[in-house]
Amino acid sequence: MFKKVNKIVIKWGILGLGKMAQKFAEAIQEVENAKLVSISSLSKQKNELFGKKFNIDDKLRFNTYEDLINCKEVDAVYIATLNNTHANLIIKSADAGKSILCEKPMAINKEEAKLIFEKLEKTNVFFLEAIAYRSHPQIKELMKLISNDTIGKIEKIKSSFGFSVKNFLKFIPTHRLFNKKMGGGAILDIGCYPISFGLLIAKILQEESSLKYKLTDCKGKFNFRGTDDEAYTKIEFDNLFELEANVSIKNKLENSSEIFGSRGKLKVSSWLPNKKSFIEIFNEKNNHTREVISKYSTYANTIKLASDSIERKQLKCNFPNMTWQDSKENIKILTEWKEYIQNNI
Repeated sequence: MFKKVNKIVIKWGILGLGKMAQKFAEAIQEVENAKLVSISSLSKQKNELFGKKFNIDDKLRFNTYEDLINCKEVDAVYIATLNNTHANLIIKSADAGKSILCEKPMAINKEEAKLIFEKLEKTNVFFLEAIAYRSHPQIKELMKLISNDTIGKIEKIKSSFGFSVKNFLKFIPTHRLFNKKMGGGAILDIGCYPISFGLLIAKILQEESSLKYKLTDCKGKFNFRGTDDEAYTKIEFDNLFELEANVSIKNKLENSSEIFGSRGKLKVSSWLPNKKSFIEIFNEKNNHTREVISKYSTYANTIKLASDSIERKQLKCNFPNMTWQDSKENIKILTEWKEYIQNNI
């Protein structure tokens, strides 16, 4: 007679019930070893509506983040609050022994990041910054194409992410994208995408744990509230290649990454690839499209990765997923990019 093996299911709680919390709650339903059991919001109305929609037990709907963080029925927390609260909640969650998946950016400056990782090193809890495209199968396919010398020596990358916010939102003082205290602005909100992409390609080419880089050109436009509407930079990655990064919350950009090599080009056209995605290949032989199929949707891939890692008692994910080192370097570059523009306006 076979002994029954109990299936491990990671019990998740969400801190903050905004747009990303909705996406998380929908995506987690795809993941076999993860379940949403608890929520917390400073808004009683959000708690009630969200709780009913996703069938959360009344006793596990909390009106303070601390109550959820300290709840013994929760294994892991997803931090979906405003940017300026992330660091404090990561530290509190780590102190409580909770595994952590935090929405990007994990911090709003290098100083916060330093405190976060000092705490993580001491508490030995799992941590992952949720930059979802990095956990999609598309990235492993991209790695194969680069490693197989499909386009020759990498020389340059152009990467952009931009969307147009409705004009009336700019005049709402509390809107997070235009509030300096809340960590608003294009660089902090979406700059992590092109910068983390540059880090990804650099580390495919060079396996050292940390990289040398230099920002050579930084430009941007700040609004009357003191946050950046759009920004551009060039970054030289340790004599490997040059990255051109362009972000905007004022104008819709192409939202793609193009990798230029000595014998061709690769193009990835979605920051949020779904179950079916594509990589365009242009080289000396022919131009064609490589289809990538994923079992999970964009955010479900990240939840699955985090839940698997927690189940295996890992503290961090392996490359090409967002490593702790990637998160450290990412926020360091974002901070320097933003500070350079501010100091040269």
